[in-house]
Amino acid sequence: MSETFADKVKALNLPLDQIIVIGSGILDQLGIRPASDIDLAASSDLMKKLSEESGDWIKKFDDNQRFYFVKSDGSAEVWDGWEFDGQTVSYGELLSQSVKYDGVRFVNLEFLSRWKKWRSREKDVQDVKLIDEWRADNE
Repeated sequence: MSETFADKVKALNLPLDQIIVIGSGILDQLGIRPASDIDLAASSDLMKKLSEESGDWIKKFDDNQRFYFVKSDGSAEVWDGWEFDGQTVSYGELLSQSVKYDGVRFVNLEFLSRWKKWRSREKDVQDVKLIDEWRADNE
C-alpha cells in the first residue's frame, strides 16, 4: 500500500492535535494531485516548543518578518497561521475550516479553493479547476 500524505505528516512526529495541513496537502491526500512538500499551521504551544528546541527545525523569517520553521531537509514548513487576503488566519481560526483524514487535520477544500482564487497564480488557477472537477465527481 502506498504512503498517504497523512502518513508523511505523521512521520514528522509532531503532535497531531496541534497541527493542520495547509496548502496543497489535502489535494495529495484525496488523490487530486501530488504535493511536493508539507505546509503546516501549528498551535502557539507547538511554535513555542519548536523555538526552544534546536533539533531538525530551523527558524526562518518571511518577507514580513513573520517567523516560521523549516525542517532541515526542506520537506516541511510550520507556520503560526496562514496568510489570506493580507491577514494572518490563526491556527485557532483554521480549526473551524478543517477536516480530518487518517487522524490528521487538513484545511478543507472550500477554504483552500477560496485561498487559491485569492492567490490566483497559474498553479492556483489550475488547482481550483482540479478541485471543482473532484467536487463534481465526489460530493
